[in-house]
Amino acid sequence: MTRRATLLFCLTLLVMPVFPAFAQDDDTTPGFVNKLGEEVDVRSGSRVLADEFQSGNVILPELAGPITGIPVLPQIQLRGGNTQINNLTGQTIGIDYTQIFTGFRPFVHATQSEVSVAASGRTIVATYNNSAGLHLIPNPSGPGLLVDQVQLSGFSVSQDGGQTWASGFFPPSITTDASGNVFAGDTFGDPSVGVDRSGNFYFANLASTVVLPNGKPPEAHGTIQVNKSSNGGQTWSAGAIVQIDDASDKEWLAVGPDPVHKNRDNIYVTWTSFQQTACELRFGRSTDGGATWTAKTIFVPTADPKAANPQNCLQFSNPVVDGITGTLYVPFLRFSNSDQDFIQMLVSNDAGETFHFAMFNIPGAPNPTVMPITQPGEFTECGATRQSNGRFSVNLRLTIHAGTNVDHSLTGLRRFVNASRLTVQPALAARNGTLYLAWSNSTSLSFGDPNGRSNIKFIRSDDGGNTWTPEQIVNPVTSDDVQHVLPALAIDEDPNDVHITYYTQHSNGTVDLDMANSHDQGNSFPTERTVRVTSESFNLPPTNIPNPSMAQPFATTNYDRQIAQCYALGEYQSVFTANGSVYAGWGDMRNLMTEPINALSPISGQTHSQEDVMVQKVKAQ
Repeated sequence: MTRRATLLFCLTLLVMPVFPAFAQDDDTTPGFVNKLGEEVDVRSGSRVLADEFQSGNVILPELAGPITGIPVLPQIQLRGGNTQINNLTGQTIGIDYTQIFTGFRPFVHATQSEVSVAASGRTIVATYNNSAGLHLIPNPSGPGLLVDQVQLSGFSVSQDGGQTWASGFFPPSITTDASGNVFAGDTFGDPSVGVDRSGNFYFANLASTVVLPNGKPPEAHGTIQVNKSSNGGQTWSAGAIVQIDDASDKEWLAVGPDPVHKNRDNIYVTWTSFQQTACELRFGRSTDGGATWTAKTIFVPTADPKAANPQNCLQFSNPVVDGITGTLYVPFLRFSNSDQDFIQMLVSNDAGETFHFAMFNIPGAPNPTVMPITQPGEFTECGATRQSNGRFSVNLRLTIHAGTNVDHSLTGLRRFVNASRLTVQPALAARNGTLYLAWSNSTSLSFGDPNGRSNIKFIRSDDGGNTWTPEQIVNPVTSDDVQHVLPALAIDEDPNDVHITYYTQHSNGTVDLDMANSHDQGNSFPTERTVRVTSESFNLPPTNIPNPSMAQPFATTNYDRQIAQCYALGEYQSVFTANGSVYAGWGDMRNLMTEPINALSPISGQTHSQEDVMVQKVKAQ
């Protein structure tokens, strides 16, 4: 028989959990950093979900009544132009649905976002988080509900260049005990997909696996896992474990030639491990097509007594392999305890055996290996939870948002119903020693400034990361566009062509996906070569809805209640080039849903936007 690891886990809170504030030292809980005296959760949405499912309690019935006064979002007219690849007519796997249980407000499963795309020939594989892979059942042992399925890692595949699509979920890892019982793990998303020169696709995600200690009950542990498809994404292997790591977060995958054995493609994965004294950067490698893996820690950042200097926490690594030289580059975000954070980059010329730092040599920077940046977005409150000891844990996030500030926050920071958290994952591409790097940067030098705007910045190195061109803004700068965030970058077979996709938020709160294009290796990104990828602007969905009760007066909830508050766009989107074509994949919110009528729901009967996945074959003009 098959037994699921999730049956060892349950849920307790009606919102995603947040932990006590801490400043990343020996006495603190990993996953947060101190910014100007405030504690900021730097875990990904998938890590938050995984932590929730290991909390060891039961979802209990609702006690609070509905909250009035939340505005209904305006209607969004649907029209063509982009291809939706999830929740399609006739599709039976991974479609949106709602579960309703007596005593509970509805459980909507309708979030698909955080897209990673790869292509080979006419085959396109788009991967994304999909909350339709979550499922609840009544607790057979008492009151409340149990989660009996956690498959957050979804995909859609096209074999005909994007004309038609089929969808599915990635298989988890499998463990078999001595009696033949089969235990399946869970998948928690953070999708990252790549493809080798033979057309084999590889997919990395956060997951869990079942460990069978001698003479003890099965135990579920967090892992980094990789699936492989040798038939164009139609079927996938069970998850191969890169490393068992309960503290793992924000993995990313890269595929490319070995620097010595140029006919062999290696598969690399990097991720953050939230240890007690530091956020470690870890690394996995497979040299046999993903069958076996070795893993190690490649960088442990240290704390610094000066708050403005780089500290002992990092996140959002993004490995890239130079397709000509085989050199491996690993940029990441390094936090300070002050306004500016830093991009830093490790470089390996020997397939990850050794690493050294790239040089930025920024005047006034704490050291030559770091590039100061200011993260975009306003510092906002995404709910606060009263703990059993009576203290409140506050979920503070950088966000873009729409609508008006909702009063009654715990911290005094602004709180918005329609909000999406922001991160900075450096977007990188490399070919024959030339590096192309893009990121989102606030126009303010103050962390979380509510008056700050943001732009996509770009630099290039022609010597493998030793020297760089002056930074430039790639997006058109207009008064109507206030935020440009979450960039992805790809280069064409023609080394002159550089493509950068990013979300643009307009002054009216709506969002589009745009693409900046250069035909001179990134020396310029002319406004007339900027393409609006989305055929329709969309509104952010309600992800931070007030849901107070006597016990939890500052609680908020996502409309998709098992997804973290202020999670909408996800933490990235994707652009990929293959055979002369450019493909963009993104989380899109033009489609509407209407909430079930339910007396316990704070948005009963309201119509609002929801997250779906779109793909567009783009030809820069």
